[in-house]
Amino acid sequence: MNAQKPTSLPLIQAGKMCYENLMKAGLNEPWLRETLSQLQIYDLRDVRFALLDESGGVHVLYA
Repeated sequence: MNAQKPTSLPLIQAGKMCYENLMKAGLNEPWLRETLSQLQIYDLRDVRFALLDESGGVHVLYA
């Protein structure tokens, strides 16, 4: 049985960064914070959920 890589990864859940998923995606905290700042998000507590899609886009559900 072949394990498949997930096509998307949660990066933030309930305002908390998912460091393990950032590492799986080859990304880091400064990249995520810069990406969020481009969306005018400066506090992780404002994010209920953020998802990295297979094309590298970040989708955010606000708290």
